[in-house]
Amino acid sequence: MSISESALRASDPESTSLPVPKAGLGLPLPARRAPFWPPSPDEDPRLPPFPLEEPGPRPMAPGNLPSPAMSLEEDEEEDEEDAAESEGLRSEEHPSQFFAEAQRLREQRLLVDEEVSVGGRVYGVHRVILAAVSSLFRGRLLGGRGPRSPFSLDVAPGAWEAVLTFAYEGVLGPAPWGDVLVAAEALGAPRVKAAAQWRREGTGSIREDEKQPCQAEELKENLRSIDLLYQEGTGCDLELEAGGCRLRVHRAALACGSEFFGAMLLSGMRESQGTEVSLHTISAQDLRLLVSFAYSGVVWAQWPGLLRVAQAALQYQSASCLALCQRALAQGLSPARCLALLPMAEVPGLERLWSKARHYLLTHLPAVALCSTFPSLPGACLAELLDSDELHVQEEFEAFVAARCWLAANPETQESEAKALLRCVRFGRMSTRELRRVRAAGLPPPLSPDLLHQLMVEAEVPGQERRREPDQALVVIGGDGLRSDMAIRQPSRGVWWARAFCCGTGLVRTVEWGRLPALPAPGRFRHGAASLARSELYVCGGQDFYSDSNILASTLRWDPSQEDWEEMAPLCQARSFFPLVTLDGQLYALGGRDKGVALDSVEAYNPELNVWRPAPALPAPRFAHAAAVLEGQLYVSGGCSSTGQYLASLLHYEPKLEKPGTLLSPMGVPRASHVMAALGGRLYVAGGLGEIGDLLSFEAYEPRTDSWTHLAPLPSPHVGAAGATLQGELLVLGGYSHRTYALSHLIHAYCPGLGRWLCLGTLPRPRAELSACTLALPPMQGTALFPTRCQSKPAG
Repeated sequence: MSISESALRASDPESTSLPVPKAGLGLPLPARRAPFWPPSPDEDPRLPPFPLEEPGPRPMAPGNLPSPAMSLEEDEEEDEEDAAESEGLRSEEHPSQFFAEAQRLREQRLLVDEEVSVGGRVYGVHRVILAAVSSLFRGRLLGGRGPRSPFSLDVAPGAWEAVLTFAYEGVLGPAPWGDVLVAAEALGAPRVKAAAQWRREGTGSIREDEKQPCQAEELKENLRSIDLLYQEGTGCDLELEAGGCRLRVHRAALACGSEFFGAMLLSGMRESQGTEVSLHTISAQDLRLLVSFAYSGVVWAQWPGLLRVAQAALQYQSASCLALCQRALAQGLSPARCLALLPMAEVPGLERLWSKARHYLLTHLPAVALCSTFPSLPGACLAELLDSDELHVQEEFEAFVAARCWLAANPETQESEAKALLRCVRFGRMSTRELRRVRAAGLPPPLSPDLLHQLMVEAEVPGQERRREPDQALVVIGGDGLRSDMAIRQPSRGVWWARAFCCGTGLVRTVEWGRLPALPAPGRFRHGAASLARSELYVCGGQDFYSDSNILASTLRWDPSQEDWEEMAPLCQARSFFPLVTLDGQLYALGGRDKGVALDSVEAYNPELNVWRPAPALPAPRFAHAAAVLEGQLYVSGGCSSTGQYLASLLHYEPKLEKPGTLLSPMGVPRASHVMAALGGRLYVAGGLGEIGDLLSFEAYEPRTDSWTHLAPLPSPHVGAAGATLQGELLVLGGYSHRTYALSHLIHAYCPGLGRWLCLGTLPRPRAELSACTLALPPMQGTALFPTRCQSKPAG
């Protein structure tokens, strides 16, 4: 079945509010357009605004790390993940940090071991850094240790400084390309020569929007060359010994790659003077991994080994290694692995990792309770989880089941301790049905049945709601909705953010919403929205009314320091029904529709230059599709073709290639107006519209196997919904039903660890064709910033 263009196109703006035929992606048609736009019903000045404070960095404090529990329950899926991890985890930040420290040492003439005279000026350099790009310095590195008298180079000073900049910063410094070619020949620097030739064949200067990616790749190659020198043992001038392990290293390279060794070698103490150093406080294993990471920025360890690497990185002050380990550990969490992390709770320097693990425990308690290691969880820890407002369970009965499971596995627990634990279960929140189930289950022996009856009688009624405040702000923008009197449809100006998700009695769910500055009149829908660095919100394209002549090209920007939206450079092509994604610090608008015609064009926005530029086109026109970025790769799924056919394709789009599109295994169901998001190393697609109408089907794509898996279907239709990820869950917000054309205000969340959908509450207003994304929150959210609260109506 295809969608006819006539059904997909919007109707005459003078028409009345009547439903359209159920044959396309359109919504019920609007009433007669008013001569002016009234204030949006979504604007409520009583609601608190988004906090304006900027987040501040948290210092990392080194400390001793307890030995983690290693009795992990590794299922087949986790073993596959570990097999992938055995290929090595690479820090993308390490090369730039390495050479930034090298540049600092050179500027302060620290650890320099070579002096070069060029044009009457003497330059202090590090041989190992220059040897990464120059065969001449590689030969001098082989020639022996210690400083030598300055040697002269007969090259232009500007060209020499350009080579120095390339070696230390990864970019070619300013100099005539002819002089640089001569210097490259004299120094035996083929990559410098190639960079000079690329400059000559280009426009005469490096384009601003291409400088940074080129620089990052050159720094990686420089570091790879230095690592190869270490592997070969070429020019090493220091020997380290620990626990019988001896490693020959380069003094300057080690100081650049490791804060611990840098402090030791620059301290002026005895260890910084000789050619041999014995380390008595570090094991041979830790010495190998710290030195290996300093040279490569790579950790070779599977998940259990990462715990030991994190311990060494924390103890020996390797910030980039610790950050890499924490990210990998947080991404590979499972119920058993979270329990293994418990001994590291609240260790200085690992607060972020423990915060992730604690959140996982709070959101996956039913699965955690099934682990064989769950009974070893300290009772005080379980009590803290059960007592937390942030415990995220489908119903309070699940909290009771977890407590009962733990008590059954720990029969030696005193009755007073069991009573304290069970008091953390909020019986007053339970529905009558749940209370009957609690009575039927009872307490495990040897606990008295009267204890449970006593606790249920003493429980506060109604029980205190559970209130979860995310560590990021979920923002919903615009959309197509009904006016407050429900008379006509009207594009929304409202921009809201979810402050908290609340669980009341039984299955009652509410959301506390705050407001952001409203979009400029008259609002928009079918637009794209994305956040850059989780701090800047961009909205572009879409429609401000229901005809094909109301397609927008404008781009709006907002960040927490602004009181209103700022208009930026417009799109090159007006478009609606398109996704907007962030990739490598730029925004990409892919395909869409303009004046009833499907588009294949793609645009990229550079925020530094405030300019949209064409990017390689999609292989074919499409609209109402979805896009997401997974591990630095951009994927596009489904949508409608130019002839109105529903698509099942999954496209890997690489904007740096001339032909950027690679087709992967298609989805199990062709769909359009759906959501797609990246979560936990997979792509998830949910809902939308297909050949049979509303789609509840839900699928996950595994990049390693290029395959799809069908998962639990959506509880209700979500056509033209917004999608976002928040604290390890996939959220599907709003939309409409193609069968009834009723707008939805429901928010459904999918938790991969539990394999189920949960209703989190409702939007401030029913909306479709809206957008959603997440923004970073300030670290402190004092009550003065939130003087009032507004709750949406509970989910029905």
